[in-house]
Amino acid sequence: MLNAFLATLCITGLIGTVAGCATGEDSDPELTGEEIAVLPSDTSDPSHLELAALLAAETVDDDAAMFDSDAVDAVVDEPVEDNDEVGPPEGFQAHAALLRSGLHPRASDGLRAAGVTASRITQTIGNAAASAGTHAQDGTVNGLPYSAATDISVTGLSDTQIRNLLSKLAKAGFAAWFRFPGHDGWPASEARHIHAVYANAKMKASLRSQVRSWLVGRNGLASNTLYTFYHWSAADTAVVRGKFTQSASGTTNAGSTCFVGGAYCGGDKVSGDKNTLFRCTGTGAPTVIRVCANGCAVHSGDDDACK
Repeated sequence: MLNAFLATLCITGLIGTVAGCATGEDSDPELTGEEIAVLPSDTSDPSHLELAALLAAETVDDDAAMFDSDAVDAVVDEPVEDNDEVGPPEGFQAHAALLRSGLHPRASDGLRAAGVTASRITQTIGNAAASAGTHAQDGTVNGLPYSAATDISVTGLSDTQIRNLLSKLAKAGFAAWFRFPGHDGWPASEARHIHAVYANAKMKASLRSQVRSWLVGRNGLASNTLYTFYHWSAADTAVVRGKFTQSASGTTNAGSTCFVGGAYCGGDKVSGDKNTLFRCTGTGAPTVIRVCANGCAVHSGDDDACK
């Protein structure tokens, strides 16, 4: 009855995307029963008291002013070497230092762009009972293990600053929720924090379902109810959707992005002929700069160019 009522309201235009209405080609389908079944439990667990104590004991940077706005720095998803062996793989190329061990390098770059410091990261890889497997290792890239899920402390932040941080995280490619005890399906006895999943990474089934749940405005928990603490803009949602598409819905680490305005040979972070030089637009297909008569040269760390 409720679904039929909502459908009627959607058709008549009385409610919008925050209630789960479809809005055209960018709309996302609701989760299937199988996808909901693997979402983390939203029942109270006494072991979360241990996590709450850990969060309370953490000392975080005095950086609240960083979240007075929702602006983020530009970030490019660099290529990674996806492998199953821990240790430097052949052809390893260094990225910026990870903020915390257990982060995917793209997630680390995204967190840094959003203004999140190492002191606010409370969990990356972990198998605590409170995590119910959510933070178990998802894979190994560039010779290091990672989890696509990250927990972030909100110590010292106002609700407005937390909302700005949620927007920042979306702009950087994270499906993230403020776990507010007693709200949006998060039990009152459990820890207050932000749970974030980086969308452009290979991840376990439960995290793939969480990203899907976020994309349709839900809480990423077994109840899969509408999330009410914050509603993201269409632009913010589109960023996460795009990152998730790059990772083939969380099943590969292959997706990398180009820097808007940069020049790239086809096949180097943009699709197209390898002998054509393209301009990254950030809005879809790249634009052609010129066809290179003698071939196109890839320049790591600088614009590509015709030979």
